[in-house]
Amino acid sequence: MKSLGERLAFLRKERALSQAEMARLLNMGQSTIAMYEKNKRRPDPETLERLADFFDVSIDYLLGRADSRQKEAYPLQDETQARTTMVLLEPGVRTLLTDPIFKDIFKRLPNLDLTPGEKELLAQHWDLALQLIEKEKSRLQSPGKKEKPPRE
Repeated sequence: MKSLGERLAFLRKERALSQAEMARLLNMGQSTIAMYEKNKRRPDPETLERLADFFDVSIDYLLGRADSRQKEAYPLQDETQARTTMVLLEPGVRTLLTDPIFKDIFKRLPNLDLTPGEKELLAQHWDLALQLIEKEKSRLQSPGKKEKPPRE
C-alpha cells in the first residue's frame, strides 16, 4: 500500500510541478509539502480535502486506502447526514478536533497508525494528565490556597 507521501509526490510529479510550485498554488510552504512527502507530517482534514480537490482524487486514494483515483459520488442526503453528525458531536470531541492546542498535540504524533500497545500507553498518559489537572483544580479551589505561576 502506498503512503500519503508517496501518493502526493507521484501526483505532483505527474503534473510536472516542483514542490515550490505546488506550495505556491496551494498557498502552503514548500517545507510543508516536503514533510508531507517524507511522511514526517500529516495534513489536517481541511488540507487533506484541499489536496484531494487539487489533484482531483479521493481522500481515500491520497491516504492509500483505495487504488482508484475517482471520487465517489455521494447522494446529498449522505453529505447532509455527515455534516449533521459533525455538528452533533459531543462538545469535548468537537474541542479536540478544532482547538489549536489540541491540533498541535495531535500533529506531534509520529502518525496515527499506532499499535494497540501504543494506544493503551497513550490512553494511560492521558488519564494521568487528566488526574493531575483535576488535582490542581481542587487545590486551587481550596480556601486559602494561592495560585502558583505556571512552570516555564
